[in-house]
This record gives sequence, C-alpha cells and structure tokens, in this order.
Amino acid sequence: MKNIFKVLVLITFLIGGIACKTNKYSFVNEYPVKQLPLIDSTNFDNHVEGKLLSKEEQKLLKLPSVFIDQLNDEKAKIGISYLPKISDNFQSVVFYFYPNNTEVISMLVNYDKNFTIINSQVLAYDEIAEGMLKTTSKLDKNRIELTEYISENPSTLYFKISNNGDIIRE
Repeated sequence: MKNIFKVLVLITFLIGGIACKTNKYSFVNEYPVKQLPLIDSTNFDNHVEGKLLSKEEQKLLKLPSVFIDQLNDEKAKIGISYLPKISDNFQSVVFYFYPNNTEVISMLVNYDKNFTIINSQVLAYDEIAEGMLKTTSKLDKNRIELTEYISENPSTLYFKISNNGDIIRE
C-alpha cells in the first residue's frame, strides 16, 4: 500500500512538472520580478541588451499589435527587461525595444491571465541621434509618473493603473 501511494505521488509530481514546462508562456517566468515602486530610466548609458525574443515569442505575446510595423525592421531588437509585481489580477511585462540603432524604448504591457493584452504604456525612451528627447518613469502599483525631457525641459504626465490592468491618462 505504501508503494502504491509513493508511485501515485511520483506520478502526480511528474505530470505537474510536465504541465508547467509545456505552458507556452513559461519562458516569461525566466525573467526577474521587481517589486514596486521603481524607477525605469532605461537608456543607452545604462541598458545592457539581454536575450532577444524570437519571432514566435513576439507573436505569442502579441507584440506586433503593440509595436505595429516596427518589429518588421531587420535592425529592430526586442527582449524582456523585467516583470514588475503590480497586481495578482494581471501579468505585467516590461520589454526593451530597439527600433533602430539610435532609439531604445522601455514598454510596460499588462496582460490578463490568458496573455491577452489589456493595455500598454511607454516607461522610458532614449534617442541618441539628436539627443532632444528622453523619458523616464516612476512605476507604482496604481500609477505611472512619466517625465519627458525635451531639450532638458521636463514635463510630467500621470497615468492610473486600474485593478483590471487598464492604463488611463489622468
């Protein structure tokens, strides 16, 4: 009887382990979770490019709908920076995106439990061609404070993050 119980427990663990590994979104969990509040100041001076997402992973995460045609550019590069712990009601992912060699964008995307996009918002932006525009953000559980620097003149925008993951400008 003890052996049957041990075998059943082992089978349960194996099935559970296989189910976890076969989840098509499990690769997202390989990235660091960050607690809030946090500052996202992603720019060319402080960002190190990590593992890039494959075209299949980009489509699975529905990124062509966020970045429109920019992902079709052969110079475009995109990866996951971190997973901010905003809520248990939805999944948040911050992507870094290089549309070309002179721009880098940090983009928050909120997904429901089935990885359908709820909403997205730029957190940080840097361009080195003209050096005229830079954006940073303070990310909290229910708010984004986005500061844009246009020729060193800052202006601040506020966005509310609702309980369902929607992002609305205040």
